[in-house]
Amino acid sequence: MGVKTEARSQKSALATLAGGAVLLAAAWVAGCGRQQAEQTKATQVEPAAVRAAVIRVEARPFAAAVAITGTLVSKSSVEVKAQTTGKVVKFPKEEGDRVEAGEPVLWVEDANYQLAVRQAEAAVRVAEAALERARVLEAHSRRELDRAQNLVRSGGITDKDLKAAQVAEQDARAQTALAEAQLAQAQAALEVAKKHLRDTVVRAPVAGEIERKFVNPGAYVEPPTPVFRLVDNRRLELESSVPAVELAALRTGRKVIFNVNSFPGVTFAGRVADVSPAVDPATRSARVRIAVDNSSGRLKAGMFATGEILSQAESRAIVVPASAVYRQDAGAGEAYVLLVEGGRAVRRAVRVGRERDSELEIVSGLKEGDLLIVEQSVELAEGVRVEPAGGR
Repeated sequence: MGVKTEARSQKSALATLAGGAVLLAAAWVAGCGRQQAEQTKATQVEPAAVRAAVIRVEARPFAAAVAITGTLVSKSSVEVKAQTTGKVVKFPKEEGDRVEAGEPVLWVEDANYQLAVRQAEAAVRVAEAALERARVLEAHSRRELDRAQNLVRSGGITDKDLKAAQVAEQDARAQTALAEAQLAQAQAALEVAKKHLRDTVVRAPVAGEIERKFVNPGAYVEPPTPVFRLVDNRRLELESSVPAVELAALRTGRKVIFNVNSFPGVTFAGRVADVSPAVDPATRSARVRIAVDNSSGRLKAGMFATGEILSQAESRAIVVPASAVYRQDAGAGEAYVLLVEGGRAVRRAVRVGRERDSELEIVSGLKEGDLLIVEQSVELAEGVRVEPAGGR
C-alpha cells in the first residue's frame, strides 16, 4: 500500500514538471514571435523624403513666339567690276577695310585715256571753228538774198539771179546745221573719252567693307572683270523659313530676338520686314525677311542665327519650366506635373498651351500658389514624401 502511494506521488511530480516545461516552451516561442514582429516592424520604417526643387506657381506676362533659324545676309552686297581696259597700277585697300560711297579704291593705268581726251578736245575745237565759218557764210548769204530781193523789185536783176541767191542762202543754212551737228558729235566723243578716263579710277558704289579683293596691282583688267566685293554689315537681314501653320500669327514689324554662336549669351534684336506672299509647296513654309539692328557692328554677314519672332502681345499666363512637365509627345497638349501637397508628391493632369524657349504656358490644371516640382527624377513619383528645395 505504501509502495503504491509513493508511485502515484512520483507520477504526479513528473506530470507537474512536464506541464511546466510546456509552459516555459510556449512562453519562449511567444517571446521569440514578439521579437521577430518588432524586428519586422523596424525594417518597415518609411524611407526618407526625396529632396526636390520646388517653385510656387504664379501668373506673369508671357508672349508667344515662333522659333526661327537662318543666316545673316547683307542688304547691300555689291561685286564691283572694271569698266575700262588696262593694267591696275594702284589698289591700296585691303580686305576688311571700310570705304565710303564714292571713295576711290582702285586705279587703272590712264595714259592712253588722257591722250584720247586731248584728241577729243582738239576735235571739238575744230568743229567749233567750222561752225563759226558756216555761220559767217550763212550771214553773208542772207544779206545777198536781201539785196537780190530789193533789186528784183526795181528791175536791177533777173529772177534767175534771185533764185540763185535763194539757193545760196539755203545751202549756207544747211552748212551751219551740219557744223552744229558735227560740233555736238565732237562734244559727245569728248564726254565719252572723259568717262573712260574717269573709269580708270574705280570708286565704291556704296559704303561698306571690302569683303574680297579679286585683283592686285599689275593685273590686267577689262570689262566686266570683277575687282572687289563690298558688303555693308550695318544693313543686315536675317532670312528664315517659317512653317505655314505659324504664318497667321506673323505681321510686319513684329519684334525678333536672336543669338549667334560668336557671342554666347548676347541677345540681338530685329523686326519682321517682309513675309513671303507664297508658301513653298515642297517644304510647306514661307520665307521671312527680318531687318536687323547692327548699330554695334558686331554682327557679320554669313553668321548663323537662332531665335524667335514674338508673334503676339504679352498677356498674363501661368508659365512653368518645361522640365517640370511630363509629356509623351512634345507636340501634345495633354501632360501632367507633380505637385507637393501635404509633404507628398501628387500627380496633376495639365493642358499645355503656347511654348517659348524652355517655358510652357499651362492652360488648365494649375492655379497660382501651387507648389510645383520643377525637376524630373526616378525617385519622384506620386505618393513619395518630398522635401522642397529652392522654393519661392
